[in-house]
This record gives sequence, structure tokens and C-alpha cells, in this order.
Amino acid sequence: MPRLLVIGGMAAGMSAASKVKRTRPEWEATVLEAGPDLSYGACGLPYYLGGEVGDASDLYALSQEEIAKRGIEVKLRQRAVSLAQGRKQLEVEDLPSGRRRNEPYDALLIATGAMASLPDLRGLSGENLFTLHDFTDGRRLKSFIDQNGPRSALVWGSGYIGLEMAENLARRGIAVTLINRSTKIMRTLCPPLASRLIAEMEDKGVRVLLETRVVEVVQSHERIAAFETDRGRLSADLFLVATGVRPNTDFLKGSPLPMSQNGALKVDDFCATGIHGIWAAGDCCETNHVVTGRPVYLPMGTTANKMGRIAGANIAGGRERFPGVVGTAITRVFGLEAAVTGLSQPEAEAHGFFPVSVSIEAGSRAGYFPGGGAVSVHLVAGRDGRLLGGQIVAPEGTKGRIDALACAVTAGMKVDDFAYLDLSYAPPFAPVWDPLLVAAQALRSKL
Repeated sequence: MPRLLVIGGMAAGMSAASKVKRTRPEWEATVLEAGPDLSYGACGLPYYLGGEVGDASDLYALSQEEIAKRGIEVKLRQRAVSLAQGRKQLEVEDLPSGRRRNEPYDALLIATGAMASLPDLRGLSGENLFTLHDFTDGRRLKSFIDQNGPRSALVWGSGYIGLEMAENLARRGIAVTLINRSTKIMRTLCPPLASRLIAEMEDKGVRVLLETRVVEVVQSHERIAAFETDRGRLSADLFLVATGVRPNTDFLKGSPLPMSQNGALKVDDFCATGIHGIWAAGDCCETNHVVTGRPVYLPMGTTANKMGRIAGANIAGGRERFPGVVGTAITRVFGLEAAVTGLSQPEAEAHGFFPVSVSIEAGSRAGYFPGGGAVSVHLVAGRDGRLLGGQIVAPEGTKGRIDALACAVTAGMKVDDFAYLDLSYAPPFAPVWDPLLVAAQALRSKL
């Protein structure tokens, strides 16, 4: 009986194992997970910590019973150590006992995801220092807040986790300072839209300090007392570092698997690594960027689920392709929604597109209809008129608009065509000229 061995029990790993068992029920499928949890929605952790998600169990996508019904064997607290080259065996450590063994396989899927990347700074440790990448991080942070009742928090990083945790800590009555070394918000958000988010955070009591470099960690009694920065000393009761992630592939160093400079596994459209019998999917991998046609590392749960499904189909004998990504993402910052897709103007310039861009504001609803607010739209196109990307910040309707824009960018649509799309209209939802169309018309004129 063929045996599938999966390293990683989250989105990509469970999607692949489930697909193989549906397609080839006679196969044996074993999932190894280094942590104590599997198949949960890590993206929901900020909202669990903020109290919007009431129970931690609500974050689990599959129960142990549901996984067992699918015929999948799960082994928790099992850490992959190394590949036995040419022998189709994986060296595994049982974390509770420390004992090591070899696990044989006919097909291996590497779905080890990503891990939090901490800045290289001496003394960056302590019982009040946190990251938020997995459920273990979430439990530890919740326990600290519940037991210690911190009155202040410093969040280092202005990406999705940093923004979401700034909001959810503030909702718990904690005074939050958010810092970042650069001027960037959400990595690629253009200045006019970023300014709206910063104003929203400051209006809700979050202190935002961009262009702030941490130069020293001040410790006191096994805790961090303050960060010494180039803008002065910043003290807090709780410190959360959300400065990014990196592929969790250290155990593969020295193996023949192809990896990029940051450690991300290189895979083809079929999620195959090029080494016989080994596939990879999810946040440990690069994937193709649809707009540039080049490899990119954009770890997202949506991508991991799709790649896992594709990998599982191909392990089971199929020939399905994963087309790649355009980097679509969305988040909420208090009363504003922010979303991006495709390339920002600096990214487009870096890839040689000679881009043209516009930023506009328009109402989210018909002018006479109560409620709503301003929709900020930023569009980027090449000189040939091809849509390359876009960004939106608004109090409502952002998901529908960014998804429409993601479709257009993926399809390589020209601005001329996009500007006259038959988008829906009714006073509670949009004006006659949707903000996307207003932006597209402005971009047409500029082109």
C-alpha cells in the first residue's frame, strides 16, 4: 500500500492529505505536526485575543474525529529533523521523549509553513515578549494578558499582524504604541491610503511611530522594560514583535531540494520540487506571481489551501497546475478596511513596467443615501494600459471591490476595458459611478 507522509498539519498539509484520501482511498496518509495543534485558522488569533472570537475551539477547521473519518493518521509533537537522501525516509524527533526514528514514505509533502522572524538584536527575550504566529503563541499571550492585566503595549511591525494586534489590544483597554523602522504600512500601501490608516489608529488612541529604529533592549528581572530607539526610550508592559516571517525549512539545509535565498522551497506549477517523490506547498514555498511571471514569496492561508489541494491531486496521479498569485489581501483597522492586489507602483517600477498610477476618493454609496463614507482607490497600470495592481481603503465594501480588481489584474485586463465594466449599483451599496470606475477613468486620462 503506497504511503503519503505529510510534514505539517495546517492548511496545505491537511488539504493535500484530504485530497489524496478522496482520490486514492487505498493509500495510507500520515501527517506529522511539530506543534500540539493542527488545522486551525491562525488568521483568527488577533480577534480571539481581542474578544470578538469567543472561544478558542471556534478556530479549529477540523476536529480530531473528522480527520480520523477521512482516514488520515495524525502524529502531534513530531519534528522533522532531516531527509535521508536517496532512501525515501525522513528522520523525525518525538519532542516529548526526544527519541528519533526514521519514517518511510512513497510520497512526501513538505508543508512546514513559516516561522516568526525576530530582528537580530541582543537581549530580545523575556516573559513579556511575544510573537503571534501559532496557537501556542496565542495561548501564551492571552494567559499573560489575563493574569497580568498590562496597561501598555508596544507593537513592533506595521504589517497585517501588527495592525490587527494594535486594534485588538486597544479594544481590551491597553494603551498601544506601534512602531516600524520604515514608513511602510502593510508593506506596499501607497502614502495617501497609508495616511488614512494612521489617522484612524491615532483617532482610536494608538500612538504610531514610523521611521523608528530600535537600537537597544532594556531588560529588568527577566522582562523587557523598554526599547531604546533613535527617537527615545519606549517603555511598555507588553512587547509584541510582528516584523515578518520566514520559511520553516532549516531542517532541509544540505538537502538536494532547491531553495531560494530566504530558504523558501522552489516548486513548479504542479507543486513538485524536482526531487522524485517530494512535493511542497504553502508558506514554506515560493510561487509564481501572475503579473511579473517571476517567483515570489507571499505566505498566505488562501494560497496554502490551494497549493495543498493541487499537490494532493498530483501526488494521487493527477496533472493539475497552480497558476500563481497576485498578492490579494485584506484587513481591518478599527473602522476602516484596507486591501491590496497586484503590484504597487514601486514594485512595478522595480520590475521594469514604467507604471502610471492615480489615487482618488469617491463615496461608498449614493450621495443622498445615509451612511457610508469615502473610498480611497489607488490604481497602477503599465504604459500599455494593462492593469498591474490596486489598493483600497474604505469603511465598507472593500472586499467586493478588491476581488473585482484582483480578477481584472489576473486576467491582464486593460484600463480601457475595466473603466466600463458593468458593476452593480443600488444606493445602499454604491454610487452610479463606482469608485473603481472613477479611478479607472482618471487613470485612462493620465495614460
